[in-house]
Amino acid sequence: MTTQHHTQRRSILLVRASWRIDAVTGADRAVSSLAAALAAAGHQAVIATAAEQCDGNGLPGVIVEQLDLPLTFPCTSHALREALITNEVKIQHSLSMLIARRRIDTVVLMGALWGLGRLRTALPHGVQRVLVVPALPLEQDMPPALAYADTVITSCDAVLQQATTAAWPTRRWRVVPNAPLHNPGIPAPVARKAEAPVRVLATAGQDVGVLELIAAARAWHRHVEVALAPPGPDDIRSGRDLRQQCRMLANRAPNITLTPVPGWAEIPGWLADAAAVIIPCRRPTSSMTALEALSQGTPVIAYNTGILSDLLQPLQHGPRQLLADVMHGPNALLFFTDGLLADPASYRAACQAAYWRAQDLRPARVAQLFCSALP
Repeated sequence: MTTQHHTQRRSILLVRASWRIDAVTGADRAVSSLAAALAAAGHQAVIATAAEQCDGNGLPGVIVEQLDLPLTFPCTSHALREALITNEVKIQHSLSMLIARRRIDTVVLMGALWGLGRLRTALPHGVQRVLVVPALPLEQDMPPALAYADTVITSCDAVLQQATTAAWPTRRWRVVPNAPLHNPGIPAPVARKAEAPVRVLATAGQDVGVLELIAAARAWHRHVEVALAPPGPDDIRSGRDLRQQCRMLANRAPNITLTPVPGWAEIPGWLADAAAVIIPCRRPTSSMTALEALSQGTPVIAYNTGILSDLLQPLQHGPRQLLADVMHGPNALLFFTDGLLADPASYRAACQAAYWRAQDLRPARVAQLFCSALP
């Protein structure tokens, strides 16, 4: 007999304390992409957040609910952890009311801390508890989050391997890749793309590597446009300093432009109009920018780190490298980008390979994979 749980309509609650619809990259955008994919596939997708939302159009078919968490966002991981400990009963009541009102059958905690995964939260009978781990969190958050989860999902084999190496129990872990927030678009003509600027979309935070990339690119002959997104919650103070340093360096380099960050819905078009996209992050926790660039047929150059390696390694068949060793620094990223753009045949192949790689990860397929991973 054929099982039906893969195709039945589910009611899924995605919990992410910091989520805002206007996120242009990172884990919050990954929440948006998963919710949008599930809604488009016919499921009820609800996002629960404690952050205030901006005005404007939402995600089609996605319901957004406000969590009762007495905390002002953005806040640090330490402040959130303390708030969860102090207000555990209040948060559990808020979630229970939401689960009952929306008839939720699956609660997806988008992170061990920011998804409230470390919270005990007794769920009603029959409601599944799923933990999504985009990257291994701090060790103090992992044990309770794993103890309470029915299923653990991560976006790539590299994180699963890291968890296995760290001796975490991974029997209930499943790998489900991220999807781009929008379906793959029709790529621009290759000849026109090759003449466009190289673009960088990165948060102004630690381990992002954008300052080092700007410093290296000052001596480069190609035009680079850099959009600096707001820093993560633990990088707010240092992010202001980093943004100022980036601006000072860019002002002295005629080939580098610091451009305003596009709106959250305009990101795919902005990435589509680049000759290539460089991801300078030395320790990425999200592949969303790279994935959305690929979905527009734009090649991506990045460091050979776990999450991006899983995404970009299948494109490494041609003569031009796309992944640089972190130890070789930003000059290696520029060198690989230059070599790709200077070779028309390799560049055309890279654009086509990027587009077809994103076809494998289109939202409808990822929504199906996600639901199939649930018991």
